[in-house]
Amino acid sequence: MADWYVKRGSQTTGPLTQERLKELAEQGKVQKSDLVRKGEDGNFIPAGQFPGLIPDSDDWETDFQQPAASQAAPARKSKTTPIVLLAILGGGGVIVVIILIALLLPAIQQARVADRHPTSKIKSKNNLKQIALALHNYHDRDRVFPPGGIETADGKPYHSWQTMILPFVDQGQLHNQIDFDHPWTNPANQSQFQLNLPIYLNPAIEETVSPEGLGLSHYVGNKFLMQTNGNMRIRDIVDGTSNTIMAVETGENFKPWGDPTNIADPVNVIGGKRKSSFTGGNHVMMSDGRVRFVSENIDPAMLKALSTPDGGETVGEF
Repeated sequence: MADWYVKRGSQTTGPLTQERLKELAEQGKVQKSDLVRKGEDGNFIPAGQFPGLIPDSDDWETDFQQPAASQAAPARKSKTTPIVLLAILGGGGVIVVIILIALLLPAIQQARVADRHPTSKIKSKNNLKQIALALHNYHDRDRVFPPGGIETADGKPYHSWQTMILPFVDQGQLHNQIDFDHPWTNPANQSQFQLNLPIYLNPAIEETVSPEGLGLSHYVGNKFLMQTNGNMRIRDIVDGTSNTIMAVETGENFKPWGDPTNIADPVNVIGGKRKSSFTGGNHVMMSDGRVRFVSENIDPAMLKALSTPDGGETVGEF
């Protein structure tokens, strides 16, 4: 029979069955100092005076909160308060678990991403090293670096620098399948440029295909060194190959690897409000083949000096 009541401060909980009352006491939710009464009428007496009700321990935690004197509400008989308290007692644990899951889930997801990034950074850095080697092998063969893009006399884009170096990144067969008598956008070349080439992709970036279904590149040529229809040689990099950027890793605005316009000013790729490839910055490939990680907070003037092959600027540590 549910005829037990528990009083703490100005709040009264009940009616409770005797079994429920004992259960709450065993859980530490009823303490010796609480007042207990059986029946609708009668006097409340300390719970500690009921034999066998309170376990022999003073360390039990409580889910009841003693209201501050300044916040105590006037005592009144109401069935609403007992119902609310019982709902809290019964469902509070579930609510706490839900809140903890909501708080921890983003941290777990972030930890998973962070766990992937070290491997992705190494892979992306190695991609740039392989691309650098390909560019230098191209230079050894033709005595010049590939142009950033080939453009016809009337200004129509034809083919990209990344297409030019395909034989040097183990894609000789794909290179032979491309019809260089037609631009990269010609239907005869469509299937070739729809392919995703892992060496042109940063594993940390999920976007790998353009809206038109073309394979993207996450690396952009430095337009000051790999110019449209250009023929830059190593000896033309008078600022020094170790001080001049050849290509950069980008975190947004990706273009297909076959796009002849996939070149940019590094200042427009790194820093400012632009999205970085990784937390804190982007990798850059220097003209000597080294790959450096550049902070997103790099001084734009320094980045500009690193971008020009013959600007004559003084380049310090970066």
